[in-house]
Amino acid sequence: MSPSSASRSLTSTPKRIAFVLFFVGIAALPICAQNGSTSKKRLLGYYPSWGIYNTPPYTHDDVPYSRLTHISHAFALLTAAADGAIDTDGMIDRVLLKKAHAAGVKVLLSIGGGADNQGARFNRMARSETARQTFVKNVHDILSKYGYDGVDIDWEVPNAPNRADCTTLMQELRDELPAPWLISMAVTADPENYGVGLDIPALAPIVDFFNVMTYDFYGTWSGATGHVSPLFQSPADPEQAGSTKTSMDLYEMTYGVPVEKLNIGTPFYGYEWDGTDLLWAQCASCPSYSWNYATYIEDRINQQGWTRNFDDIAVAPYLTNPDITGVGLPGFITFDDASTTARKTRYVMKERSFGGMFMWELSADWDGHHQKLFDALYEAWK
Repeated sequence: MSPSSASRSLTSTPKRIAFVLFFVGIAALPICAQNGSTSKKRLLGYYPSWGIYNTPPYTHDDVPYSRLTHISHAFALLTAAADGAIDTDGMIDRVLLKKAHAAGVKVLLSIGGGADNQGARFNRMARSETARQTFVKNVHDILSKYGYDGVDIDWEVPNAPNRADCTTLMQELRDELPAPWLISMAVTADPENYGVGLDIPALAPIVDFFNVMTYDFYGTWSGATGHVSPLFQSPADPEQAGSTKTSMDLYEMTYGVPVEKLNIGTPFYGYEWDGTDLLWAQCASCPSYSWNYATYIEDRINQQGWTRNFDDIAVAPYLTNPDITGVGLPGFITFDDASTTARKTRYVMKERSFGGMFMWELSADWDGHHQKLFDALYEAWK
């Protein structure tokens, strides 16, 4: 993952972070029982408040509540003063909360996100005891007022040299929000290099779970083509940028995080480079873009001159086009499709027995009628 991923637009760029609860041996129970607080596995979906402005729009009526265990409602924002104030203007959706709770789904208020200014504001706020105390009180007040079940801290990303700032903030938040309040964090795929302000072993006892953003290993900032979210690290990757497996090995084996506290992310979006149709191509001057799966990428799978290719080692599909403009300009798209989304889910839930799955984000898979990536994820998860 590259630091530039934090600068993507909230309205056009997918982001991190969602979740999965999975109950073995109780298939006869109604799904709402599986969604309850005693569930062992999680299926979390990030619901973006701006989805209503998409084309087609994605609203609280389109959310598959009966197939989720948790929703992270994105994003409330830290204000410019970084004094602990939280801006929820235009994002509170009481119908979302009502529908989710009727289905037995927990809803967390997600604060922060990938906008450039949010990480810097978290860094400043966490350095001040007064600002931290204001923040944790404001979080408590908002959750209580609107009926949220907890909070998801999406600090992108703590690169401050003093890791204690982040840990102190999260401990004070936990003190303010004891169980049954839920606290989660969206965390980077590689805190060793990106997110060095995260002290994962110290944070693990504080939070209920981590949403590990196992995507954005390559993207618009990379200057080269590669896989957005490979399951395994390919030896052919010149940057050895990482994979779902390498990230989860780091969290489980190096950091010692209990597997039940780890949710693994999958992208419902991808990236395009114009100027090359090669995997692992250096292309710093190539125009590059982020696209949602349902409204852009799916329409190009073996269509419009695009050909689907597959990296068997990384378990990752990609599209190539020798001429996307009619004047010889080639193209490359990295993404996850239904088959790799399902394969990743089986790896996470069955082979590694992690706590759950999440996706960034629900609206990116919506074509106005279907959510094909989510369907594949859910069928593998359940």
